[in-house]
Amino acid sequence: MSALTWSVVYTQALKEGVAAQNLKDQGFEVYLPRFKKLRRHARKVDEVLAPLFPRYVFIGMDREIAQWRSIKGTRGVSHLLMTDDRHPAVVPSLIIESLKAQEVSAGVVPVETLIVFQKGEKLRILEGAFKDHVATFEGLDDKARVELLLTFLGRETKIALPHYGVEVA
Repeated sequence: MSALTWSVVYTQALKEGVAAQNLKDQGFEVYLPRFKKLRRHARKVDEVLAPLFPRYVFIGMDREIAQWRSIKGTRGVSHLLMTDDRHPAVVPSLIIESLKAQEVSAGVVPVETLIVFQKGEKLRILEGAFKDHVATFEGLDDKARVELLLTFLGRETKIALPHYGVEVA
């Protein structure tokens, strides 16, 4: 018997939960890591669970016996990430185990544990209008974006970027 292999499903916009449930119904092991996010609407602030990786769901399957070709036709799913026409892309089990080890409750990962930057650390911006500028890490905002202090035109300006838009300088 072969071991459980993790792959990644790309979902339709805002359909991660629908895709996860329908994949579970087909017998796949599904992992949808989420984080607590503050939502502001109509002068109210509440806490909601949001996908840690929007539009992505991890699925565990035995590739020898699983009917993985049925995944594409699953409600909420856009497609299965593939390495070529015949092989689903594999996510190392260590990544899934690491995410699960950081959970504070079922499927909820505190986003602060995933950021490896320290306050005051210099980061290089990788994309956008400020590409290749160096800024100082301040923390995370309520949408789990990286907050930076950028010196531009002689003034310090606070900007927020997705975590994948920066690297250590």
